[in-house]
Amino acid sequence: MALPALHALSEVGEVTIHAPRWGGELYRDVRARVMPRGRMAGGDVAILFAPSLRAALEAWRLPRRVGVASDHRGWLLTDRVAPGRHQGETYTRLAAAVGASATGPPVYARRATDRTPEVPEGHVGLVPVSATPMREWPGFAALARRLDVPVVVYGGPGEEERVRRVSGGRPMVVGLDLPSFGAALSRCALLVANDSGAAHFARACGTRVLVVYGPTDAERSGPHGAAAVRGPVMECAPCYGRRCTNRGAPRGCLDVPVATVHAAVTAALA
Repeated sequence: MALPALHALSEVGEVTIHAPRWGGELYRDVRARVMPRGRMAGGDVAILFAPSLRAALEAWRLPRRVGVASDHRGWLLTDRVAPGRHQGETYTRLAAAVGASATGPPVYARRATDRTPEVPEGHVGLVPVSATPMREWPGFAALARRLDVPVVVYGGPGEEERVRRVSGGRPMVVGLDLPSFGAALSRCALLVANDSGAAHFARACGTRVLVVYGPTDAERSGPHGAAAVRGPVMECAPCYGRRCTNRGAPRGCLDVPVATVHAAVTAALA
């Protein structure tokens, strides 16, 4: 979601991106230096895309710190930015605070040198696990068994065992780097995922995406242009926590029938 803002920032000044280990792959087309996350040294201004207190503490030595006053960190900011309705809009506002104009949806461009895995053309991709297990729809295995088209079940590095348990016996591709995942998605007719980074990345690659939502809100954090199947709306929604606090109906927001998702997949493919 931050790609448009990062491209815009690179047009107004020299940019250093402090990112997780996959940052170099994701931001390879941004004119910027990519470094591991940690204490920021040097520079005139920190644009705090991450809403955490940790990010603000890592940047506190910089003379100007721009961010949303979340996670009790408002006292560490020199420039407070009001959040947008969608997280992508928030990132656009952060860039605008230093004179950068971000436009358009996120785009991740393929390169001819990207390795393409052996996956069938026109397959349905499934991403059943998430970095936040609270968002994982439990019907992926049943959906995988029900689909009568080629299916590939994807997972990230180190997720092989988790993916195997919910793969429905379908072929798995686990641990791809982002360029290879993007190349695989070019052969994908539709990706079905939880509200996750994989869903956002697939849309940036131009792949059609169907997201099964439970606790989170598509209008706040959903991928641009993705189709949606929503679970029951609970009194505690939306929720972006890592644990369910609804003791009366734990994870009831993810009670989405497999038949409902299957019908949405069929309609999308048609």
